[in-house]
Amino acid sequence: MKIEETAAYGSRGVGETDRLEIVAETLRQLGSGDVIIIPGDVSNVDDCKKFIDETILHFGKLDHLINNAGIPQAVLFEHFTQIQDANHIMDINFWGSTYITYFAIPHLRKSKGKIVVITSASANIPLPSSSVYSASKAALLKFFETLRVEISPDIKITIVMPGYISTDMTTPRFIEKLGSDFILSESVSKCAKAIFKGIGRGETYIAEPSWIKWILLTQNVCPEIVDYVVNYLFVRYAKPFCKRD
Repeated sequence: MKIEETAAYGSRGVGETDRLEIVAETLRQLGSGDVIIIPGDVSNVDDCKKFIDETILHFGKLDHLINNAGIPQAVLFEHFTQIQDANHIMDINFWGSTYITYFAIPHLRKSKGKIVVITSASANIPLPSSSVYSASKAALLKFFETLRVEISPDIKITIVMPGYISTDMTTPRFIEKLGSDFILSESVSKCAKAIFKGIGRGETYIAEPSWIKWILLTQNVCPEIVDYVVNYLFVRYAKPFCKRD
């Protein structure tokens, strides 16, 4: 799988355009000859249409769509100040990927392209203090599993289910709550390389780190074991830190 032409989509938040510029420069260093960035809001349906329209206008086609937008949750459900605060999580994590996919499908059919969607292991594994986040990722997982059937064989879909990856989304939470990062977390670069190789092989599911596959398997076969372990770890280590602000 070779990177040649790339469009990077991202939010309009403070500093986000600068971060997209960093992504664009990294892609150029990896061999992409033509990179464009398109700032916008993935939770806005008009912006999602703009992402695809401007990509087609610039490149004339669309070969791959990688849905990677996401925001975390680090609060117990009952501790939301207002329940409406949870809407933004679903808007970004679920609708952000489905909106842009809707506009991309006609172009991906023409190119026999691929969709890559970043969900989360928490779509199947209960993760305390991440109830709405997990629900958004579970919705994303089931949506793309169903869509895979609907658009096959014209468009292939790879579903990525990361576990604990040392990103800006997760690492600060562990350091703040527990004083250090999660000991079994995987680096971003190692995870990205594994995803890239899996896409090239045409895998339908990719789970990283590799040990997360065993937890997912246990969850499918005997969910009571996973529930017990997660509950023990939560009560023993995390619950004392999950206080209402």
